[in-house]
Amino acid sequence: MRTIFELFGKSPFEPLAKHGQIVEEVIQEVRPLVEAFLAQDWSETKEVSDRISRQEHRADQLKAEIRDHLPRSLFLPVDRGDLLRLLKAQDAMADAVEDVAVLITMRQTRVPEKLKPHVLALTDQILQAAKTWFTISKLLPQLQEAAFTGPEVKRVLDLIDTLGEQEWRSDQLGAQLGRESVLLEEELGAISLSFIMRVGQKLGDVPNHAETAGDMVRLMLARG
Repeated sequence: MRTIFELFGKSPFEPLAKHGQIVEEVIQEVRPLVEAFLAQDWSETKEVSDRISRQEHRADQLKAEIRDHLPRSLFLPVDRGDLLRLLKAQDAMADAVEDVAVLITMRQTRVPEKLKPHVLALTDQILQAAKTWFTISKLLPQLQEAAFTGPEVKRVLDLIDTLGEQEWRSDQLGAQLGRESVLLEEELGAISLSFIMRVGQKLGDVPNHAETAGDMVRLMLARG
């Protein structure tokens, strides 16, 4: 296996793409986690949560390794600070998923049938946004090889625009979940209402961080 140093020797984006692969594995657990939560399958919820925790820890370890070994050379193709901020935003996606998992396993909360389609719609939308980001992340090494010019730049910028639209849709679905939850306040009770809305907000953090990462790439391209 190539070391982090060897990866940096090829491109500073290679380790970020490797980190992105681990974060993507964390994101892939969101649907199983939410499905188990809605089904009140608390043993499955705990199993998925444990997998998320292990994967998120791997992402944290690689993030620390990248930070420790990121060259301070003036010959980096992009600003070192920009790379670190991009890494932080990407890692925050995994952190947000772990936050959701921890929250869901804290309390055995029943979600009314009327709310389940809204929770799933939000979940699927944030997965779409995450998928767009990981497509961008995997293109970054190629983008550098093309010297940040040509059709590759346009493709990445188009994907960043798509990501922004998907994040907006996630916000809309999160707000809709909140409105529908409030309508069931009497059935839910104050604690369950607050809990479900909090889960929705935490899910919405994933596309927020993805959009932030996309904005960092746009900034890099503008500076290049």
